[in-house]
Amino acid sequence: MDGARGLGMGRRWGIAIGVFFTVMLIPVGVDTWHSPPGPRRVAALVLLIAYALVYLITPTALWRRGVLAKLAAVAGLMALVTGYVTIRGLSWLPIIGYAFAVAAVLLPIVWAAGIAAVVLSTAAVATVAVPDSSWEPWTALLIIVVDLLLVGMLMASNKALFAARHELATRAVTDERTRVARDLHDVLGHTLTTLTVKSALAQRLLGTGRPDQAGQELADIERLSRQALVELRATVSGHRQVSLDAELAGARIALAAGQIGVRVTGDPAAVPAHLREPLAYVVREGVTNVLRHSNATTCRIDITPESVEITDDGSSGAAEPGNGLTGLRHRLAAVGGELSTGPADGGGFRLRVQFGAA
Repeated sequence: MDGARGLGMGRRWGIAIGVFFTVMLIPVGVDTWHSPPGPRRVAALVLLIAYALVYLITPTALWRRGVLAKLAAVAGLMALVTGYVTIRGLSWLPIIGYAFAVAAVLLPIVWAAGIAAVVLSTAAVATVAVPDSSWEPWTALLIIVVDLLLVGMLMASNKALFAARHELATRAVTDERTRVARDLHDVLGHTLTTLTVKSALAQRLLGTGRPDQAGQELADIERLSRQALVELRATVSGHRQVSLDAELAGARIALAAGQIGVRVTGDPAAVPAHLREPLAYVVREGVTNVLRHSNATTCRIDITPESVEITDDGSSGAAEPGNGLTGLRHRLAAVGGELSTGPADGGGFRLRVQFGAA
């Protein structure tokens, strides 16, 4: 979409340039028509008409072509207008600047500056070589060429600005998709794991003849499902926030449902406000991994103002980074947190996040 918009804008510029400078040739054509009749007038009119026709289509046709094609077009236009000036005289030298407009707006600024130097130098030599020539046409040509160079630089800057804006817009879309994907994983991964554990627990309770306890688990399942729906909507809208206290409470419930003993040490209230949300995500992801991968019987969550550590006594198979740990690592990197995972002392798995100096 943006590429097509950029191409359309380029073509509109090309049409505007071609039409503008072709219209400016009308007074030149009228003066040529009223010049003394003869072969020179016919030749001048033919060159001028050919020049106008080529000029009208060149900027639009060559807007997306390579440098060589544009150089060939500029050379052809220069040849036609130089032939006209040779027939009519150096007083018509400024119209060479019209041909230079194609170079100024279509070619890289370095190429355009080089062509400008060649054109002005050649025109100066011709002015010196012709006896009693006035420097006024050359001065007018100089002004036209410099003005068009500035226009070319402005258009190049606008093009670079448009490309940068497009890049920023693309990056913003990518970042937003990454955020939504990461948050959806955080919401659905943890909640679905908890729902699975609680569903299995409710089934076991029904099988052992404890319908009241099974009913309580089913009520929790309904509550968690509604909460997940609310969080899902907040995630999509970008207004979702997590609470460290709420995640710790949810971790106790989820681990208890999975028949995993849990011990929490440290004071969540001592954690700085700007670190509570990142640590909440750590607790959510760490507990989810314990439930899904560890086969543990106990889990310990240690919290300090600058860190959180989650260890279990299960297998260490969760050491392989998945989407959850990868997304968590990216989230923590944005706030200066360092994530480390690996086997815990005495067996099991350890997930640790440290902010600042260890």
